[in-house]
Amino acid sequence: MAISGALRAIADCSVLADADAVAGYVADWTGRWRGGPAIVARPRTVEAVSAVVRECAAAGVPVVPQGGNTGLVAGAVPPAGAVVLSLRGLDAIGEVSDGAVVAGAGVTLAALESFAAARGLTCGLSLASGESATVGGAAATNAGGAEVLRYGSARARIAGLRAVLPDGAVLDRRRPPVKDNTGYDLVGQLVGSEGTLAVITDVTWRLDPAPRARTVLALAFPSPEEAVAAVPVLRGLPGLLALEWSDGAAVARVAAHLDAPAPLPTDGCWVLAEFDGAPEAAGVVAGLLPDDRIAVAGPENRTRLWRYRSRTTEAVGAAGVPVKLDVGVSLAAFAAAREAVVRTVREVADSAGIEVEPVLFGHLAEGNLHVNLLPGPSAPERGFSEEFAERLEAAVLEQVLALGGTVSAEHGVGRAKRAWLERQRGPEQVALMRRLKHAWDPAGLLNPGAVLEPAVHSRTSGDAGTATR
Repeated sequence: MAISGALRAIADCSVLADADAVAGYVADWTGRWRGGPAIVARPRTVEAVSAVVRECAAAGVPVVPQGGNTGLVAGAVPPAGAVVLSLRGLDAIGEVSDGAVVAGAGVTLAALESFAAARGLTCGLSLASGESATVGGAAATNAGGAEVLRYGSARARIAGLRAVLPDGAVLDRRRPPVKDNTGYDLVGQLVGSEGTLAVITDVTWRLDPAPRARTVLALAFPSPEEAVAAVPVLRGLPGLLALEWSDGAAVARVAAHLDAPAPLPTDGCWVLAEFDGAPEAAGVVAGLLPDDRIAVAGPENRTRLWRYRSRTTEAVGAAGVPVKLDVGVSLAAFAAAREAVVRTVREVADSAGIEVEPVLFGHLAEGNLHVNLLPGPSAPERGFSEEFAERLEAAVLEQVLALGGTVSAEHGVGRAKRAWLERQRGPEQVALMRRLKHAWDPAGLLNPGAVLEPAVHSRTSGDAGTATR
């Protein structure tokens, strides 16, 4: 590619072009989605990011921003001929000021939390992928996670940011005044834009006082309906941080994966509540369930109990390449949605004569269901064809929409769910999104094909996100 030479001339930027070297940048975390051949630019400064974007704009070459590449909807999978703009080199963390810190887009969430913890603070965003996921990626996707109940999603954590626009100009809103009513909220528009409007290079992240003592409470309810009915009582736990759920079968899978027998029955629906307080405070749930269906772990051993939920993704990944969906409904519709998902998956599987094993878990307080569909032992070659995977996805998403839910609760749209965006938001809102995209990125070169169909006037029309199995 001619652009490769121009990028190699940029100071503070390395370039990868060899197929083996770029292999980890062209596939998403699930292993299901793979893009076309691409080159990778790895700038280490904002000035280098600006230069890369400017050169690509002049050459008409698409640019796909990428952080830790932990996405699950092909949002950072490049089309053929694109430049992957890896932001991992922007890993500086500043000093805490006014309860916030400026962190480079390449800082991992684990590193940010470690920085905060050393100062008695927390970043307030807890993801299973935190060792790899970056603050830039979290901002670009408005990431949620386990502690949204207490701290909110990424949008609530972000006080400002800096970004490179599609022509290479730099937008600096890292430290806007707390009260600033001068015009449109450009920061808010970039958060959750999935790299389609600008390249986020720095994030001003709000930090909160860290919990003094974390206690985890596990409850094994016989049914999802009983778990939902208990939510008002569980919300009475002092300093509630998280309210998570897992199907009993999912807990049993994790237990087998860890070779650590579950301490409670796995016949129904587990709920895990984490709160800021001593274990004795868990007494508020007395009477909800028999004692043999409740377990409590204090700060010194909380991770041993929490792992039956936090390591579900790991256990699923060890079993094969799943069809992964991230959906949400109102809490009132939660039990019905969970039942509808299991039923419709079974129907599709039975009609095709293919064994499918659902693994369900998520964030109970937000009505969030993470649906993982694994091939059973009798599935052909231990995997699904793409056609069958799409049938499963469509059946599940139709049920969610029928219940007034969302086809993406926290993972974003990416390329994987682009076809469902209009069903979710309606043609008028999608048309407005297209106008916003054109206003920010008239050439359509930033992450083309993510969220919206690629612009027809982009010089590279090839899409990305080819599913591979």
